[in-house]
Amino acid sequence: MTGAPEPPWRRKPEPPDRGERRPLTRDAIVDAALALLDREGIAGLSMRRLAKELDVGAASLYWHVGDKEELLGLLLDRIVGETEVPDPDPANWQEQMKELGRESRRLLQRHRDAAQISMGRVPVGPNSMPVMERNLAILVAAGLPPRVLSLAADTFALYVGGFAFEESLRGDESADPEQLAQYFRSLPKDEFPTLVALADDLTAGDADERFEFGLELLVRGLEAMAKDEG
Repeated sequence: MTGAPEPPWRRKPEPPDRGERRPLTRDAIVDAALALLDREGIAGLSMRRLAKELDVGAASLYWHVGDKEELLGLLLDRIVGETEVPDPDPANWQEQMKELGRESRRLLQRHRDAAQISMGRVPVGPNSMPVMERNLAILVAAGLPPRVLSLAADTFALYVGGFAFEESLRGDESADPEQLAQYFRSLPKDEFPTLVALADDLTAGDADERFEFGLELLVRGLEAMAKDEG
C-alpha cells in the first residue's frame, strides 16, 4: 500500500536551511508539537515556542509548516491516526459504530485540547485517511445509501467532538449538576412548571451515561433508515 498523500493545499516540506545545526523533519515537528500540546494546551502552543522546544530558529519551521493553522491540521491528522478501527462486520455494525464513538472520545480525552482542535476542522492526511476509510466501510456494510452514510459519518464526528469538547470545559460552578437541579427546583412553578418537574431528570446521570444515550440515539436512527432502504 502506498498510503494517502498529503492534501494538495498543505505546504510541501522543503529542505532545512543548511546553516541549521541539525536537520528538521515534519514528523519531528509534529512530535514536539504534540508533546507541547499535552503539556501546555493549545494556548501555550505557538510557532515560536515550538521552535524553542526543538532548539531551532523559528524560520526553520516555516520550511515545513506554513503557519499555526496548518500545524493544528497536522496535529489533528496525527491524533486521529491513533484510532483503532475494526474490520467491517455487517451483522454487528451497530455495536461497531458505538465502539468507534467510544474510542474517538477516549482519544480526544487522551490529548489535551484535542477536542478543541477537532472543532471546525476536517482531519485529512496520511494518518487520518486510513481511519476515515475504515469508518466509512462499516457504514457501507450496514447497507446505508451513500448520501445517508456520508451525513451520518459527519454527524457522529460532530457529536463525539462536541461532547468531548464540553467535557474538557467542565469545572465551572454553574455546571455542577446538583446546583443546577436546585436552581431549576427554585424557579416559580407557575412560570416554569416543566423545568421544575424535570429538575432531577434533567441533571441526572454522569457523562458516560449521557454519552451512551447519544450513541444509542444515533445508531437507532440509522437502523431505522437502513430498514427503510431494505
